[in-house]
Amino acid sequence: MFTGIIQNLGRVISYTNGELEIATPLDLSDCKIGSSICCNGVCLTVTQINFKNDLYKFKVNVGEETQERTNFSNEQFNELVKINIEKSLKIGDEIAGHFVYGHVDCTTNVTNIKKLNNSWEFTFQNFKNKDKNFIVEKGSVAINGISLTIAKQDNNNFSISVIPHTYDNTNLKYLKIQDLVNIEFDYLARFSMKDKL
Repeated sequence: MFTGIIQNLGRVISYTNGELEIATPLDLSDCKIGSSICCNGVCLTVTQINFKNDLYKFKVNVGEETQERTNFSNEQFNELVKINIEKSLKIGDEIAGHFVYGHVDCTTNVTNIKKLNNSWEFTFQNFKNKDKNFIVEKGSVAINGISLTIAKQDNNNFSISVIPHTYDNTNLKYLKIQDLVNIEFDYLARFSMKDKL
């Protein structure tokens, strides 16, 4: 389990045959083989970890189910030089975002990025199926593993407001229009909607 508060960025070293290797300056000294690490919002299991030249390098396996549901299968993934990294939540840690499980539901596209005076507004394509019920104004959503609040939504799009700290410390700053992002719906919204369906 995670909080959606990104701890650092990672750089993709290689991604072949479902094996993903990432380098990060994030201190992973408390991680070991079998530890869970959230990579772009996806909970993955460490299969190898090393420390060299002030960087931690670790490998994870990405199964077919994960590839189908996430932007890990997208052709542009290898161009995503930076991905969001968060270590798993430990008892006693501050929960500053919301509970993020690392179980990505689906992907969607960036439709607009607007720089405002004190923030950025990112707009994404809304869902046409039952998933649109989980996009609620002022509700939580995890986008590429980042805990965010939905600012506005309509039948076609939903938007989030991003403060400078979040923009500067996540891979949102590298996104372009039409890029795919990973979406995990808030579990509270999921169970709330289940009662209504």
